[in-house]
Amino acid sequence: MKKIIERFDVLSDAIIAIVMTILVLEIKAPTTSEQLPDFIKEVSLYLISFVLLSNIWYRRAKIIGRQRIARSESFLIDVVAHALMTLFPLAIKLLVSYDDTQVAIIIFGVLNLLVMSLVNLIPIVELSHGNRTEVEQHLFDFYVRIFFFRIIVNIILIIVASYLGRFGVYIYLFLPIADFISSYLRDRKVEQYWGDDEALKEMMAKRSSRRNEK
Repeated sequence: MKKIIERFDVLSDAIIAIVMTILVLEIKAPTTSEQLPDFIKEVSLYLISFVLLSNIWYRRAKIIGRQRIARSESFLIDVVAHALMTLFPLAIKLLVSYDDTQVAIIIFGVLNLLVMSLVNLIPIVELSHGNRTEVEQHLFDFYVRIFFFRIIVNIILIIVASYLGRFGVYIYLFLPIADFISSYLRDRKVEQYWGDDEALKEMMAKRSSRRNEK
């Protein structure tokens, strides 16, 4: 199972790279000045998708770094998340060409919500065994809070964006950028203050043992 997961990690990077390549190849170069507005729109949507995929890749990398996949259920969730990820080029096409913008935004938003939710579900499944240590319980509670918080935020975003029409699409540009920056700064602060993730776990374990001794 370990070798399969290691191979899938390599495949994961390849899948994201291929999806990003397909997205940029879908952009049609303008031949007249009249086509520039459509060209700008397609480039904007590509950038939104690039940021979304980068954010998904970053979140998965941090999650896998903290909690290695060891259960078959987590591996299956990871595979399904990547399968849905390959649908991003189709979702972008809908945003560009589908006549009902509201429906296209909802489809794009639900797809993004499903992928992010599945990625965030991996550590919860890994830590869902009954005999969790205190450190693992803290991590489990943290991941559960993040899981439901992101679902609520994304649902609100889908509703707001769908009512704003074409302008609502660009809300997706702000959220993943803000999420990516906040996640990066939070992880950087933790690593600078405590050393790294392993040191943080060790620190929590020491605190837990001290409480037990008292």
